[in-house]
Amino acid sequence: MKIFTIVILFISLFRYGNSQESVDSSLQVKTLPPRYNIMRANDNFTYLKDTETNPYTKDIFDPIKFISINKSGSHYLSLGGEARPRLEYFSNRKWKKEKINYYSQRLSLHANVVLGKNLRLFAELYHGFTSHAKQLPDYDKLNFHQLFIELPFNIDDDKKMSLIFGRQELVFGTSRLVTLREGPNVRQDFDLARAVFDIGGSNVQLFYGKEVRTKTEVFDNTFTLFDSEAPNAKLWGIYARFKLKSLSGSNELYYIGFDSDMVAFSDVAGEERRHTIGFRRFGVIEGSWRYNTEIIYQFGDNGGNDINAFNIETDWSYTFSTDGWAPTPGLRLVYSSGDKNPGDGKLGTFNSLYVSPNFYNLASTVVPINLMSIHPTFVIKPNKKLKIFLEYVFFWRASTNDGVYGPPGRISRVADPTAPKKLGRQVGLNLDYVFDRHLSFNLNTTYFISESFLKATGESENIFHFSPTLCYKF
Repeated sequence: MKIFTIVILFISLFRYGNSQESVDSSLQVKTLPPRYNIMRANDNFTYLKDTETNPYTKDIFDPIKFISINKSGSHYLSLGGEARPRLEYFSNRKWKKEKINYYSQRLSLHANVVLGKNLRLFAELYHGFTSHAKQLPDYDKLNFHQLFIELPFNIDDDKKMSLIFGRQELVFGTSRLVTLREGPNVRQDFDLARAVFDIGGSNVQLFYGKEVRTKTEVFDNTFTLFDSEAPNAKLWGIYARFKLKSLSGSNELYYIGFDSDMVAFSDVAGEERRHTIGFRRFGVIEGSWRYNTEIIYQFGDNGGNDINAFNIETDWSYTFSTDGWAPTPGLRLVYSSGDKNPGDGKLGTFNSLYVSPNFYNLASTVVPINLMSIHPTFVIKPNKKLKIFLEYVFFWRASTNDGVYGPPGRISRVADPTAPKKLGRQVGLNLDYVFDRHLSFNLNTTYFISESFLKATGESENIFHFSPTLCYKF
């Protein structure tokens, strides 16, 4: 299977130099088809229903993207998938002196069945593999990553509603709390009942469900929504995305409830029920300034300790020119609270819930819990296909009485109030090259420089991570 994946990708790389044209045989000007959605359940190929009105050039996979089941084309089937091989090299992972390199891959296949205007079925199979160990969430022989039924309704011209039930992906905003977990081989999914409302440009979602805990064997990621004895954490809430007439930009307002049998922090561990309220504003000013600010507050209870935690993030960038290389410097600031006074019956540690383990980098060194960071960034685009992202990050502990946390939110270095706050610095380079809508290449490399807190509390080797990745979607 590994050899098959690599052969397919390199044949595609060779073929795609000359395969697509922007003008069809009738000389009618057509554009290239849109790129695939990162959430593949949201792909839409209804433009293939009528070949005469199709505004896009032909694609090799068009025949499997809209397979009519009835004469009118109101019932149809769409097939797709992904192959993503990756090589990884680590020097001193988790600050321990070691060198390791391995191969990993993600393979997926999905089917989307639309039966008229009011019924849709979606199924997606995932296979995740690593050559060195059965490492979660990278290793999973075969499981249903998504399997849901959707009942969409048109309430009015600009009002739509969908009821979605089953295993599905869930992502809000900048993925600060609920994310796809795109970095590892197996993305995060949930067993959910969800209602989605689109009303005049606003989107509102109501949801209740449980996290899916990835296991390593075949079809063993059990459906637990109705299993009261299952230890899978519960998740519920409401999310709204909207605009205000008097203000430019967009807004998000949300509430997320979280309940787990066991959540452990530096000095507190127990059953946790945590409530999160968040607000985000983002947008573009005069085509050049991009801004994003998110404020999150959390309250609740963990093992009898009252929760009072918060997170603030702001991200600004400016693009000097849309022509040429489009140089874009930026600055990102993140503050996630930590516990200030252990043993006082209060918990100030922020819980990042389902944040991706590669929130800061593919090396998955730290997550935004008890962490303060400053990120100067710089982006250039030498051409339409290539994007280069550079970052230099400074990390500190937010509280000296709390520890350092790694994926998926577990304590990786215990608290030491006598040690300095300064955790380290990080240099990051991310290169994206998009050959076409099917094939892309990514190179991610990170160098983490350990500083005073790590040196005072244990192993503190500098971390180097190098990871080239190919991705083929169809």
